[in-house]
Amino acid sequence: MTLDNNTPNPPAKKRAVGTIIIVSLVILALAGVAGWYLFFRGGSDIDERTAYDNIIRYENQQQLDSLGDALNDYFDTYNSDAFHYSQLKDLHDRFFTERDDWQAAENNMSLETVRQFLGVHPDGFYLKDATRKLDSLSYVDACATNTREAYEHYLDQFSQGKFAAEARKQISELDNEDLTIEEKTAVKETLTTHFDALGDNDKGAIASTLASEINSYIGKANPELEDIYAYMSNMHASGRMIVFNVKNTNITKVNAGDRSMYNVQFSLEEETYARGSHHTLDTESGNPVEEDKSEATDVKTFSGTAVLNEGMKITSLVLRK
Repeated sequence: MTLDNNTPNPPAKKRAVGTIIIVSLVILALAGVAGWYLFFRGGSDIDERTAYDNIIRYENQQQLDSLGDALNDYFDTYNSDAFHYSQLKDLHDRFFTERDDWQAAENNMSLETVRQFLGVHPDGFYLKDATRKLDSLSYVDACATNTREAYEHYLDQFSQGKFAAEARKQISELDNEDLTIEEKTAVKETLTTHFDALGDNDKGAIASTLASEINSYIGKANPELEDIYAYMSNMHASGRMIVFNVKNTNITKVNAGDRSMYNVQFSLEEETYARGSHHTLDTESGNPVEEDKSEATDVKTFSGTAVLNEGMKITSLVLRK
């Protein structure tokens, strides 16, 4: 039998068309869900990205309180579908584990606990805090011992530490305390003898105060005795009478292995006199007698630095106006 053009579509064909439409709608819906997932939960979510950026900034800037709060907020807001979830989960676990360990160390603060913490977290979030605390506790420990060795041990660890200058000051004071009265007296006597000899143009006396090897002497490096004699002779070439007075000595003892050195800061006055003469009568013979008459013409003041070896001989001498 033949159908003409006005014959309606059979029911089966209508059902096929409806199925195609339904399937198409389902596909469009699934595509929309997938697009939403990829856009909002796959890394392009603006809010999630902003939260991530803030967390990384807090980490880089060591804003630890803000970092902890931001991590908690992130995991309260996002689940494992978030693009940065896995990365931040690792950061979250490391941060809060270390924070708990640092709080435990603070509750029982000591050199041992801080060192243990740094042993577990050598490059962690609380490195700066732990290092500062180790610096202060190490200095407190050195002060409790109060020996040169203790302060030097502190400086070996913290040469640029918060208390480095104070530790060096303590070492200097301990060195001064180690000086005996005999040592102080011997240093002062050497300097006095040296400058008396210099004023008297006495080669023998000045040689007795000098070490066999001299590092520097009033501007000349590694001088020989003859250089010093020449300097002294030139000083007296004008025939002036010169008197030196050593004052305000500050002596520091420095231990160099099994030997000691003495650093001396002092001030020096140089009084210069012009020689003159006049005649008087001898009271017994009545004969005229010529006497020296000296008049002070100049006074100069110098600051001086000297180094003496353990035999109390001068190895270095510097004078400055």
